[in-house]
Amino acid sequence: MADSPADKLAEQSLEAPIIGPGYSYASVTDKVSAIVLSRRPPKWWILGFAVAFALVMLLLVSLTYLFAVGVGIWGIQVPVGWGFAIINFVWWIGIGHAGTLISAILLLLRQPWRTSINRFAEAMTLFAVSCAGLFPLIHMGRPWLAYWLFPYPDTMKMWPNFRSPLVWDAFAVSTYALVSFLFWFIGLLPDLATLRDRARNRTAKVLYGFLAMGWRGSAVHWARHETASLLLAGLATPLVLSVHTIVILDFAYAIIPGWHATIFPPISWRGRFTRVSRWC
Repeated sequence: MADSPADKLAEQSLEAPIIGPGYSYASVTDKVSAIVLSRRPPKWWILGFAVAFALVMLLLVSLTYLFAVGVGIWGIQVPVGWGFAIINFVWWIGIGHAGTLISAILLLLRQPWRTSINRFAEAMTLFAVSCAGLFPLIHMGRPWLAYWLFPYPDTMKMWPNFRSPLVWDAFAVSTYALVSFLFWFIGLLPDLATLRDRARNRTAKVLYGFLAMGWRGSAVHWARHETASLLLAGLATPLVLSVHTIVILDFAYAIIPGWHATIFPPISWRGRFTRVSRWC
């Protein structure tokens, strides 16, 4: 019986060299680790870091001005102006969900080329969720009272208004951020152990050793690592659906004509799955 095209492709992939000539797995690992452990980063990295640091300082100055003057600087005297924070919040949440969907779904589907993009996809999720978490605080107008969004025992027996979309956003973002962080951190354990073994500075060795959580690369460790990754990927995939549905309902609870509708979640998810399907 003749082999199928899929069998021939699998045989070719096994015969093809994984790394280029002159390199070994150890040399590639040393080269990648040196980027993190090197004491002198390249000039282009310093330039990029300077630009990013300047933009972060601009963000801090803008937030300080916003807290000092108020959200009126957005021009929210017009009713539709109130959507500025909501639109940015949902946009950042969508960016974060794209990274989780790409990484988690590719892991569940056992796609081997996932390893080339999963790191930046998961990091993109964490940074996007961090940016998204700013907007519910800013949208409150009084961010120093943000703890009112969380239920906690107090002597006044005061509880947050669970009918408020801001409370929904607080629970949704905090849950999604925790699961995304665990998914990202579990995947980093072998890399942190590699940096621990190659670090020459004792402080770096202790730090990476603490973060590696005793990883030794044994068969038991790899089996538990795969099980934990699959469980978190299976949890993150439906969580993406629920979180994005909750945050998009901020529009449905608005009283502005054209926004006061529950049609936004299905419309948003249709475009979301279209974009992710192009990746897969």
